[in-house]
Amino acid sequence: MLSGWEKAVFILALLGSLGATRTTFGNMFKIINRGALPIDWSLIFKRFPAAMLAFLGTPLFKTRPLATIIHTGVSWGFILYMLVNFIDIIYGLFSGFHFLPDSIAGNVYRLFVDIFSVIVLFGVSYFLFRRFVQKDPALHINESVMLNKKARKGVFSDSALVAFFIFFHVGFRLLGASFELAQVEGDIFQPAASAIATLWTGYSPGTLIFSEHVAWWLAIGLILAFIPYFPTTKHAHLFMGPLNHMITNPEHTAASFETIDFENESLEQYGAALLEHLPQKNILDAYACIMCNRCQDACPAYITGKPLSPSAIEVNKRYYIRDHVAELARGDETTDRLSDWMLSEDAIWACTSCGYCVEVCPVANEPMVDILRARQDLVMMESKFPKEAVTTFKNLEVNGNPWGQSAQDREKWIGDLNVPKMREKGKAEYLYWVGCAGAYDARGQAVSQAMVKLMNHANIDYAVLGTEETCTGDSARRLGNEYLFQMMAQQNIDTFDNYGVTKIITQCPHCLNTLKNDYKALGKNYEVIHHAEFLAELVDQGKISPAKASNSNIAYHDSCYLGRHNDIYDAPRDVIKAIPGVNLEEFPRAMNEGLCCGAGGGRMWLEETLGDKTINVERMEDVKTINPDEVATACPFCATMINDGIKAEELDAKTSSKDIAQYLLESLAE
Repeated sequence: MLSGWEKAVFILALLGSLGATRTTFGNMFKIINRGALPIDWSLIFKRFPAAMLAFLGTPLFKTRPLATIIHTGVSWGFILYMLVNFIDIIYGLFSGFHFLPDSIAGNVYRLFVDIFSVIVLFGVSYFLFRRFVQKDPALHINESVMLNKKARKGVFSDSALVAFFIFFHVGFRLLGASFELAQVEGDIFQPAASAIATLWTGYSPGTLIFSEHVAWWLAIGLILAFIPYFPTTKHAHLFMGPLNHMITNPEHTAASFETIDFENESLEQYGAALLEHLPQKNILDAYACIMCNRCQDACPAYITGKPLSPSAIEVNKRYYIRDHVAELARGDETTDRLSDWMLSEDAIWACTSCGYCVEVCPVANEPMVDILRARQDLVMMESKFPKEAVTTFKNLEVNGNPWGQSAQDREKWIGDLNVPKMREKGKAEYLYWVGCAGAYDARGQAVSQAMVKLMNHANIDYAVLGTEETCTGDSARRLGNEYLFQMMAQQNIDTFDNYGVTKIITQCPHCLNTLKNDYKALGKNYEVIHHAEFLAELVDQGKISPAKASNSNIAYHDSCYLGRHNDIYDAPRDVIKAIPGVNLEEFPRAMNEGLCCGAGGGRMWLEETLGDKTINVERMEDVKTINPDEVATACPFCATMINDGIKAEELDAKTSSKDIAQYLLESLAE
């Protein structure tokens, strides 16, 4: 197709594009490699199938169905165009070349290219309309959290650039096909191109050939110009998203990141203060980000007006890298603190670590982990943290619980109940981990009492630690005090070793997550069971038989650390449904899209002073929507926040709230 001089120009352009691409992609990975923790590239081969599912758009179907379907069509079309561009280049360089002519495979190929060309053009037009004409609020990020000023404008200009590149690249290619088909009177396997070709009826062969050449150059030329620019645009997510899925360890949970080796004297930094303090994977996140803003849709901090957007974290990160790409690629030392350009200190402390941003992200980004690492720096390196955290840390260190009550009072909740203790019994099949809330908080004590009555009823071989129990360290860790967390964890591990503990039952999802996931990183692997799972199993086995009818409408509030962090959704619902007469209702925001109560990430101990409203009051909007008789919880933090929200919104005349264990106990025949 191309003339001799055109081929020479194309080869020079190709070499120039590949040279520039080598530089820009090389800079990308140089910057990623500056991260603190190396990426385990061996995971690529193990995680390849999951990455391909991500590449084809499966995770996007969690939210925004219409936009998702259209985006998937555009993505699949662009994936197909990788092959199309390669074949078109061969077509241009070798006269008389046609890809699989007069064959079923060739006809299917041409049909798919034709169909997806139309799908891509329609899809891009829809997204341009949605962003720039309709100005969909879902695509907007509050400017107050866009610390990088260039990022505020760049989000829109970058989106426009990518959209117009795709539109014109595919459009010119479709036009080129139409000019070719106008010379041979169409092709039934290219209906769209053939329809456009009818517009060129009567044009001379020379004009059609010239027009085909121009369209070819515009389509392929856009590719040659855009490939080197790829790493600096949001379009990088097309390949960095699947790569991010491949390097994400499936055993790693977002709330349970790597431990710090405090005995390593070579360590000079705890947590993350600068870009290079972040793990390599978290720097890669900036390139993988699609800027869809799904992560902020149900971020409890963002939707209640706090200065935090998980999306802004990645966008600010990307534009900081773009602004400093030369220095970062050279390895120059950085001095700009994360809190100056990635997220503010107020944003760092606003996070509830609910995990929604990690759960919903279609490209496996983990902005929540960036926040928790930034907390570690502020606490352990800068000694800058909210005044309430000072009290919490002191209470944990001195009394072994965040309430600051005496360690000798840990058994007061027992009262006259028959509760076996490990120091007397010596060994038991299950350690019943009461937790700080279960021992000191009035609501938690009621749950503990209900649990021991249920276990005694079912003849379970269990025992409690009583005064030998101390906090798991969850709040210390989520608030950034890793040293205090490890100190408390080791104390508990020593106690467990002393009694040969292997199975643990706990009513607190935060204790569950810490004992199950955080302690595993310290070399201890316990079978930790949440009381919802345990009670559901006892009911299923017939060891507990609910008999008294409730006749109540009960809505279950999903705990973030039970649901999103540990994938336990059905068990608490099964317990509720086992009670005769109960009508289980679902909140509008439920299960993996449930709204946080506001107490996670150590926020239980911090005052909520920023934003338009408190997070638990925002949750009451869902309570008002379905107006249940009861709101069941399975977490002591959630219990406090939900009850306080009900009272604050004066809903207590109609709605009350208790733990699932209390409802189950009430259902037993006397």
